[in-house]
Amino acid sequence: MDKNKRINKTKFLLILVLILNILLRFPSLFDPVSYGDECIYLTLGNALKKGLVFYRDIHDNKPPLLYLMAALAGGKQFWLRLFMTLWNTVNVWLIYQVVKKLLKDEQSGVLAAFLFVIFALLPEGRIANGEVFMIMPATLGLLLTLVVLGRERRKKQKVFLWFLAGLSFSLAFLFKVPVVFDFLGLILAIFVFGKKKLKESYLVLKDKRFYLTMLGFILPIGLSIIYYASKGTFTPYFRSALLQNVGYLSSWGRSDLGLYYRALILFLVAALIFIWRQRLKPAFFFPALLTAFGLYGVFLSQRPYPHYLIEITPWAAILITVFLKQRKKLQLVIILLLVFLGLIGVNKYQYWWYPHLPYYKNFLSFAFKQISKKRFFSYFGSKVLNDYEVAKFLKTHTKDDERVFIWGDGACIYALSERLPPGRYTVNYHIYDFDGFEETLTAIEEKQPPIIVMLEPAKKDFPQLESLLSTVFIKTTQIGEAEIYQRLNIK
Repeated sequence: MDKNKRINKTKFLLILVLILNILLRFPSLFDPVSYGDECIYLTLGNALKKGLVFYRDIHDNKPPLLYLMAALAGGKQFWLRLFMTLWNTVNVWLIYQVVKKLLKDEQSGVLAAFLFVIFALLPEGRIANGEVFMIMPATLGLLLTLVVLGRERRKKQKVFLWFLAGLSFSLAFLFKVPVVFDFLGLILAIFVFGKKKLKESYLVLKDKRFYLTMLGFILPIGLSIIYYASKGTFTPYFRSALLQNVGYLSSWGRSDLGLYYRALILFLVAALIFIWRQRLKPAFFFPALLTAFGLYGVFLSQRPYPHYLIEITPWAAILITVFLKQRKKLQLVIILLLVFLGLIGVNKYQYWWYPHLPYYKNFLSFAFKQISKKRFFSYFGSKVLNDYEVAKFLKTHTKDDERVFIWGDGACIYALSERLPPGRYTVNYHIYDFDGFEETLTAIEEKQPPIIVMLEPAKKDFPQLESLLSTVFIKTTQIGEAEIYQRLNIK
C-alpha cells in the first residue's frame, strides 16, 4: 500500500511539473510578432506554402525542419509557439523517463523534469528557436539508447533501436547543426567509455550496433542533401544550412583558432571523465559527456545568444539529478569544472540576457486589463507597433501573390503581412553576409514588387536601390520610420 501511495504521489508530482511547464510558456502564445529570427522562420514557412523551395527561392542558414514546423503552423506565431510548448512538454516527460532508467528512481525523474523546465525556460526558452525543437529528439535518442542497453543486459536484444537512436539525433541535427557534438559525446559514452580498457575501443569497428547507430544518423541527412540537390540547390543548402557556423565565424570576424583551444579543453575534460569512469558510473558519465560536448556546440559560433544554452539543458538537468542522488565527490568535481567552463564561455563571448519577471508582469497586467494592448506590445520594443502598421498597409495595398521588398531588418513585417520578398533574402544583413546586392536588384527588376519599404536605419546602404526608387517608384506614405514607395505606372 505504501508503495502504491508513493507511486501515485510521484505521478501526481510529474503531472504538476508538466502543467507548470505549460503555464510558464502560456503567456508566450500572446506575445506580438517581434522576434527577428522567429519572423524569418514564419516567412520561410509562408514561402513553402506558396510553393517556394528553401535555400533556392528563399534563404536562411538553418536546416529545414524548423521551417517545416513553421509551415505546419501556417506561418502563424501562435500555432508555432503552441507546437513548441507541446513539443517541450513531451521533452519534460522524456527527461523523467531517462532518469528513471538511469537511477531506477521515479522521484529523481520528477526532480530532473522540474530542473529541465526551469533550465530550458531561462535562456529565451519561450521563443520558438531551433534549440527548443532540437533537444527533444536528442533526448529521445538518449532514452532509446538506455532502453536498448537495458534490453541487452537482459539478453533481449532489439538492434533496430540502435538505428532509431541514431535517427532521433539526425532529426535533432536537421533542426540545428551543433547537436552533432552531443551525438559524438553519446557515441563515446557507449562505445569507448563503456569498455574496461581503452585498447578495447577498436572493437567498435566490429560492432554492428555502431554501424546501425551511424546509419540512423547519416541516412536522413543524406536524403535531405539528395532532395535539395534534385531541386538545384545543393551548394546553398550544404554551405548555409549544414556548414552554418563557418558562415557565422566569417560574418562576425572571428578567428577559428579558438575552436582548436576549445577542442583541446574538451579533450582534456573527456580524458578526465574516462580516467574516472569506473568511479563515476555510467549514470553520471553519460550526461557528463553530453554536457561537455554540448558546451562545445553552444560556443561553436562564438555568438552571444542565450538560446544557444538550451542545447545543454536536458543533460544538465539529468547530470545534477544524478549527482544529488549518488553524491560522489568526483561527480561534484566534474560538475564544477563544467560550470566553470560554461561561465568562462558566457563571459568571454559576452552573452546578453532577457529579464523574466518584468515579462510575466507585463503579461499579467494585460491579462487583467490593467494596461492597453498598445502598451503591452510596446514592452517588446519600440518598432513592434510600427511593424504592425506597415504590415497592415501592405495587406490592404497588395495582393496575396504580389511580392514586396523591405530594405532593413523587416522580417517581422513579411511575417505579419504574409507577403514574400522578391529575392531569397528577408533581411538586409543576409544581403550583406552573402553579398547579395546584385542578386536582390535583379530579383526586384524581375518580380516588380508594387511596394518597397525603406526602414530608416538602413535606407542609404544600397545605392542601386536608391537609383531605382528615384526613377520607378514614388514615396506615398510615411509610417513611423518606414518610408513607403509605390511603383509608378510607366508604360
